[in-house]
Amino acid sequence: MKETIQYKRTVQILSAAILILAVVTASVPGILAIMRRADAQVALGNAKSLRMALQAASVEAYGSGHFFCDASGEGGVTEEVWKKVITDSKVPGDFWVLQTDESGYEVQRFCYQEGDFLVYYCNEPLTYEVYYQHAFIKTQQGAVY
Repeated sequence: MKETIQYKRTVQILSAAILILAVVTASVPGILAIMRRADAQVALGNAKSLRMALQAASVEAYGSGHFFCDASGEGGVTEEVWKKVITDSKVPGDFWVLQTDESGYEVQRFCYQEGDFLVYYCNEPLTYEVYYQHAFIKTQQGAVY
């Protein structure tokens, strides 16, 4: 009789453990999607801060008569502007100015990368697009195919 009660209790504990494990396993993808969405929102917020810093730096460069863009410079801007934008925006990622208007001071498009997220900004129409990057193939120079 004691063995039957102990057997039932063991079966109940194992059943509960399996049920808990199944629930946890089923919820992991949803939790990861929520976490990825939150990280995307952070990257978007940083891109918006970057846009404001780029706008302030372009106005300052225009007012002082200095160049704003430099295609050979880091981020597509002059070194002075790059340092100012990084300092003002405090963003942890990298950015590249892709297009300016005819004057060379108003940013029309830029790209911002933070971790596995890539944010594209377009001025007309005002849009931000956030992409989650995942490298499928990585090669090194000199690799044999």
